[in-house]
Amino acid sequence: MTGLPAVTAPVLAEALDALPARLRRKVDDAAARASDWPVAGTAGEVTVRVDDATTVTLVAVDGVVRAAADARCSCLLAPNCLHRAAVLALAPVDDPAPTDPVPEAAGPTAGTGSGPTAVAASGTASGSAAAGGGSAGGSELTARQRAAADGLWQVAVAVLGAGTVGCGVVLRTALLRAVHEARANGLHRAAASGTRVAAGLQAARAAESQFRLADLTDDLRELLAVSRRLRGTGPPAGELGPLLGAARRAYDPQAGLRLYGLCAVPVVADSGYAGVVTYLVDRDGRLWTVADLAPGGAGRAAGAGDSTVAVGESGLTHRQLTRAGLVVSGGTASVSGQLGTGRAVRAARASGAGWADEPLVGLWAQPLADQVRRALAASAQPVPERPVGADLLFLTVRVLGAQENAVLAATGDGAVLTLTVADEHPGLPHRDNLRLLGQAVGAELRLVGRLDPTRRAMVQALAVGPVSAGGPGLALPESWAGHADLGYDRLHHSQLRTDRVPASTPVAGGRPNLGEPVPPAQFGAASPRPALGDPALGLLRRQVERVVSGGRAVQALADSTERELRRARLDVGGYLVGAMSVAARNRARDAFGRVTDDDGQAFAESWLALAVYEEAASRALVEASWLPRR
Repeated sequence: MTGLPAVTAPVLAEALDALPARLRRKVDDAAARASDWPVAGTAGEVTVRVDDATTVTLVAVDGVVRAAADARCSCLLAPNCLHRAAVLALAPVDDPAPTDPVPEAAGPTAGTGSGPTAVAASGTASGSAAAGGGSAGGSELTARQRAAADGLWQVAVAVLGAGTVGCGVVLRTALLRAVHEARANGLHRAAASGTRVAAGLQAARAAESQFRLADLTDDLRELLAVSRRLRGTGPPAGELGPLLGAARRAYDPQAGLRLYGLCAVPVVADSGYAGVVTYLVDRDGRLWTVADLAPGGAGRAAGAGDSTVAVGESGLTHRQLTRAGLVVSGGTASVSGQLGTGRAVRAARASGAGWADEPLVGLWAQPLADQVRRALAASAQPVPERPVGADLLFLTVRVLGAQENAVLAATGDGAVLTLTVADEHPGLPHRDNLRLLGQAVGAELRLVGRLDPTRRAMVQALAVGPVSAGGPGLALPESWAGHADLGYDRLHHSQLRTDRVPASTPVAGGRPNLGEPVPPAQFGAASPRPALGDPALGLLRRQVERVVSGGRAVQALADSTERELRRARLDVGGYLVGAMSVAARNRARDAFGRVTDDDGQAFAESWLALAVYEEAASRALVEASWLPRR
């Protein structure tokens, strides 16, 4: 069903609370039937026709249904009817949190989404005071904040126990209500995690193509970890600020900045934001960003590259800025490095710098091991607290060939990397460009990529440029200033310089000979191979994700893999899996053997311990895969 206005979480919760218990169990089935009901009306009032005699009317103020009385049904059971609840359940949920969108690392990180980038709705701990309770710099939590954190924990425990297969409208609404309460009391980091979990549950229920179980697993781990920390014994004063988060990030005045364009990256977030983030470098080599993010999808991201940069009145588009420069005065920026916009900011167009020139070339001079440690440390931080560009890698690589949907490349240190697409959406040229680069065997390239902290030696390619004007590489147009943004610029076969038959050489049928990707066996007997994932850690990850998908009941019936993990020398992992299996099966019973109420907290604690261990072990393995073998 499309065309429905957004509704606030309290409105949806009130509609479900009004239903009798027997009807509340039927909401999911009613919502499935309601998806075929016709919708008509305007932005201010929308009518959903259930049948010839029944309609549901939604009255929106500024596009949002803000009161339960604004959702009306014409049936005799209204307002305590399934029609009204089903329509509200299908409407998008309005998130009133003040947003300060920033780019996030790709899919497998903390998980705001399944795409390569995502939008964070909360700011850093250095931002303004949290609305409704306490400040990020407060010394202890208030009673209301603890109650809100406990509410989030209780709902998250119920979500984990039910799994995606058992989470319907009622449980998702309870989570949204807890998120609303947490945000109102200043628990912005926990609220942001809860919002992402609710969105993931909705995507799983609707079988949306962009749903990724790995992202939902990471988001649920974050939600449980943060809410558990906040509801328990008061955390140390130094940890309270990062645990709370803040509604908005603080922007401080900056002295005059001389900036050089680096690259532009399209953003498509599951939270509904899309646009572009442009990376800039100052004279000292520090990275900054200027973003254009707003509600939308891949279409907006594809067109945002040609939108005018909102810093000052330079008149440059984001794609032009990556090949030019800016002189900024009166500007503001966050601690992490995101430039602010405003009428007081003045910016003038200036000359840019190539990737082989100062100050940009210094980014590629950093040792690989140092870059990997920096990127891994950054990916472990909450996105709003992450310094701009800290999760990026600046590598000089030689293309080895294509492997399925990726490209193998070797660094000067001998590490073999797997280059993957940063965004799978067909409206963006990432995949076509990467497929073409896989044919440029032997090409030496400078690469800007984002490290994948969950998979060994894997990098999402964002931009590339030739190392030299001669030899295998890329022959880019002069207007591209020596690099190609893989999310916006479309490479062509004629731009490849390889050791194989030139791409322009005609073959039978009049088509150019593009050559076939060189199989790994032809790289040479002594050529290194890409690092593969650890089977034991993969098994451990499947245990974690299986619970999120199937809930506690699946884990109670599943065979324990404790013995296999211990054989692989993951003794702690094996112990934690065994403890989780025991907690899943251990249910209190009364004198007659009947299962009594079980709040599921012991099971949630055991799952959280396993999930945190798996994350730490995977990160350690990924870091080790980047280090040169001795």
